[in-house]
Amino acid sequence: MTRRTLPGSFETMCERFGVRANSALLIRELKSKRTERQDQARQIMTRSGANMNTAEQREFDRLMDEYENLDEMVTQAEERTEGDRSAVDEDRPNGRRDTPNLYFHTADGRKVRAVRHGESFARAAGTPRTAGSDPEDLSLGRALVGILRGDHAMMEREMRAQVVAQDPAGGFFVTPTLGNLFIDLARSQSVISQAGAMTIPLGSGETRILRTATDPTASWKAELGALNNTDVQFDAVTLYPKVLGCIADISEELIEDGANAAAQIEAVLSAAVANQLDRSFWRGVSNGTGDNDVAGRYFTGILDDPGVGTVDLAGAAPADYDEWIDAMQLVEDANGMPDVRIDSPRTAAQLAKLKEATTLAYLKAPEQVAALRHFKTTQTPVTLGAGNDESVSVVGNFASAFVIIGIRSAFRVEVSNQAGNAFENLGRKVRVWGRADMAIGRPAHLALVQAIGPTP
Repeated sequence: MTRRTLPGSFETMCERFGVRANSALLIRELKSKRTERQDQARQIMTRSGANMNTAEQREFDRLMDEYENLDEMVTQAEERTEGDRSAVDEDRPNGRRDTPNLYFHTADGRKVRAVRHGESFARAAGTPRTAGSDPEDLSLGRALVGILRGDHAMMEREMRAQVVAQDPAGGFFVTPTLGNLFIDLARSQSVISQAGAMTIPLGSGETRILRTATDPTASWKAELGALNNTDVQFDAVTLYPKVLGCIADISEELIEDGANAAAQIEAVLSAAVANQLDRSFWRGVSNGTGDNDVAGRYFTGILDDPGVGTVDLAGAAPADYDEWIDAMQLVEDANGMPDVRIDSPRTAAQLAKLKEATTLAYLKAPEQVAALRHFKTTQTPVTLGAGNDESVSVVGNFASAFVIIGIRSAFRVEVSNQAGNAFENLGRKVRVWGRADMAIGRPAHLALVQAIGPTP
């Protein structure tokens, strides 16, 4: 069978269809867009059949052309993924020779695998292929818009896969199958996940993880002599699932008239959860009362972790990259290998605008700093310090630091036109919530450049 030739490179076609070629959910996004084109073309065929007018025929041809391009892109994306997998052995299905899968043994005897960015939490959590449907063919956004519009035909796949259910208390909710896919959507947008944070499923109650406080030191032994005795200190971090969620108000007008409502609703809800995960990495998990460490049950965040090394700019704006090199050295002194840096957009711009004193040419980052994977996020604080104008930057290795996102249960997504003032305002309320927590297992493999002041 002759394969279709794409009218551009794979990366160019991804840009054309509004997906990222390196997205962790690329195949799922391509399949979702392919299904959208197929459904739209089917609607035209159902409505007009052989009696299409010129405009309908032109639109039908466009949709089918895009469907065939997307179908070929799905095939190519799957081939790329399969090629990556074939390059590694069975014990490393994550596709990287240098990072074998990491497993945790919980207090209740369960063995759970940590899921890295680019891997599917839905699959690791055992999301089933319900009713013959691949979870990657399902769409949370399409299911939500179908519920909101009362359009069962729009969410035909989700209904057939039994991932949408009616709530006995009123409204609708999505089952754990789509809930786990929502977790993947949030992880794909989270900067700390992209930086290397791992996601693990949590059991009921607490999950305790051993961490190294100090490393042992090996030594050479003289004949008949004794080996030097060095202490290795361990302590533990405990994850306690806590509720993380949001509520969105959606108007009937948007539901009825928004052509891209499915994609927008899905993106906005998952971004809200991703942003809170990124914020919590810095500031900790709040219980809403201002007391974030009740009986040790609340993750304090990297800013208040005493095990994280710090380099202080004392409120000055950066003049060079020296402090970042010093922070990297702190990680290396703790036997870590820094590979990532996260800044606020303000700090990233300050560093990008540094200039040489004589030529005024833009200052190049030193080789070791330039080699770091670089991320920036608005969740990085810029209101720290006495003047509420200082920022912070982190360098390190999120994988060896064991930065962990723990998920207790699939996120629940619920829709109601009765809750609050939704009925009288002619709207709907969408509530997303799940139970999660965070932890840092080896904080010495992270270091902060703190008290970064604004440029005068």
